[in-house]
Amino acid sequence: MESPVYAALPTPAAGAPTIPGVHERLPLITVVTPSYNQAPFLERTMRSVLEQGYPNLEYIVMDGGSTDGSREIIERYADRIDYWQSEPDGGQSAAINAGWRRARGDVLCWLNSDDEYLPGTLGFVGEYMAQHPELWVVYGSWEAVDELGRHQNYAGRSFSRSVMVLSQNCIPQPSSFIRRAAIDAVGFLDERLRYTMDLDLFMRIAAHQAPRFVSRVMARATFHSEAKTVKERDAMAAERFAVRRRYARWYEFPLVLLQPLASWLYHHLPGPLMRIAARLRPARTFSKPLDG
Repeated sequence: MESPVYAALPTPAAGAPTIPGVHERLPLITVVTPSYNQAPFLERTMRSVLEQGYPNLEYIVMDGGSTDGSREIIERYADRIDYWQSEPDGGQSAAINAGWRRARGDVLCWLNSDDEYLPGTLGFVGEYMAQHPELWVVYGSWEAVDELGRHQNYAGRSFSRSVMVLSQNCIPQPSSFIRRAAIDAVGFLDERLRYTMDLDLFMRIAAHQAPRFVSRVMARATFHSEAKTVKERDAMAAERFAVRRRYARWYEFPLVLLQPLASWLYHHLPGPLMRIAARLRPARTFSKPLDG
């Protein structure tokens, strides 16, 4: 991957206001990469951060004591990383929190070690958040690919609290960027959660301010056989159900309680009926990115 030229930041649309000196006051963005035994993907992830060309970047890599050569990969880039460690930790959420507690950035995010940023993402986010200092969360779409990098689909849509509780997390985590003020207000990730800590965090933030969706594909997420969201689908579904119950309001609560049964019935429908039901459900993925 070639390093993008940072000077080529997105050009504002015709008629859009420009703020003098915005490039000189871009926020410090802290990216934390949690990782454990992801050597086949880790270097690609790290390079996608380091080759952004963003001038105000803090990069932290929190490896959980990998035994697959990940440490050696990290060491090759150690002079370009602000902080890294490779030792047993309390899991993904704990590793991200530890990185964020060490972070100096005004904007915080995490990029898992099998995902990657698309070129120019941090430059776009830095400028957008500099122009919109009131926003707590900005996010875009992601592109899903398989482990060979072949395109699958896109995900990401405008924020809807009811969709988050009743259907899906409409915020692609690798494409989300969080103001430190939001973490100061609502707290860090819930370290008891293994799969849906992002859903929980975004719901806590949304109680204060709705996250802002922008029409840009910011990251690429790799779906592969060893990913925990693929290998541990049942455990993930159970945790997601518990988090949804946590945030369900009066009219949503009975609908959430019925979700396990509804899911079971859906997956046992005959093929033609399943296709009809699928058309009635809110779309989770798209053939092209959605507009904001």
